[in-house]
Amino acid sequence: MLGNALRTQKAIVEFFWIGGQQVNVLSNNSPDFDTEAIHGFPEKELVYWESNFLWSLKQYETQEKPLVVWDIVTAFLAFNHSKSDYVEQVLIKWLSISYVGSHVGLPAEEVLLCVSRSFSKFTSRQLHLLNIICRRIMLSEMKADEINSKLLNLEGVHCAEEEQRSLWINLLLASERELRERLVGFTFSAFISLMPASAANSPSGNWFPVGLAQMEQWVELNRDHMQDQLKVLASEVGKQEGRLQSSKYLAAEKCSYCSASVPFESPEVAFCQGRGHKLVRCAISMVVCPTTPTWFCICCHRRAFKLAPETLFAIPGYPFNFKSLTTSSSMLEVSLKPLCPFCGILLQRLQPDFLLSASPT
Repeated sequence: MLGNALRTQKAIVEFFWIGGQQVNVLSNNSPDFDTEAIHGFPEKELVYWESNFLWSLKQYETQEKPLVVWDIVTAFLAFNHSKSDYVEQVLIKWLSISYVGSHVGLPAEEVLLCVSRSFSKFTSRQLHLLNIICRRIMLSEMKADEINSKLLNLEGVHCAEEEQRSLWINLLLASERELRERLVGFTFSAFISLMPASAANSPSGNWFPVGLAQMEQWVELNRDHMQDQLKVLASEVGKQEGRLQSSKYLAAEKCSYCSASVPFESPEVAFCQGRGHKLVRCAISMVVCPTTPTWFCICCHRRAFKLAPETLFAIPGYPFNFKSLTTSSSMLEVSLKPLCPFCGILLQRLQPDFLLSASPT
């Protein structure tokens, strides 16, 4: 952990060192994008910063490069304190070039709208990178849990700022919804492909679907917004599921603290019907997380007790046929690294509070 922190700090220092220097790394510097001078920064230096930002972000759009972008995030946040307009301008240009495919200076609202309408065309890595940028830069003043629960407290924000922030919030929520649909579709297809096999009979090291009942309920709750393919898969899973008696397929869940029943109302959190205990759901299976140590994402603050399959992070776009992703056992291999299905970054082990206390009681 300490080694990772030191490497991150070194990367941040290096990025700040070369950020304002001229590096011929971007060939598409269009005159349609204007860069205004910021107090303390010559206009030419800002152009160099922009060029380095765009080039660096482009490098992380490929799956082969580990998604470690905290140096870029830190640099953006430093600019954000003095000139947030410049930060948004650079990010809008990045989205326009990499996601919309346009080098013309389109208005920010138009770019964000075009991106939100084209999520199905983007790779999972592109969506992961976009989510990190939204959460850690454009929505950095909002708490992760606040975004996750959609309890958006915009009180005290000017109307213009509120409207602009809402555009980024909606972009993030739509992007994460796209990733969740891919996760659910992949899980359903994996279950159908593995039937009539069971977890015990599946090859060692392979991923086996969990949380099917919860995912079915999520599809049903959002049926009006679901694509037909997911509805068909959910129906097929329901028919297969009815023949099984294993507890891992049952919809009924119990509270870890009072054993009261826990209804499914959200893929993020749950409240038991006994004393109203708040329980966190697994980001990968939607099942209520156990009280034992779980994996934790420092970006979106979601938790997981089950890791996702490797294939999920390499999907080139919304699959026309999810079943094509689960045709062989090699496609169901568990990821060698614990990665967040929404941010694509390494998860960390989260210990219960009483285990972190110097004198637990």
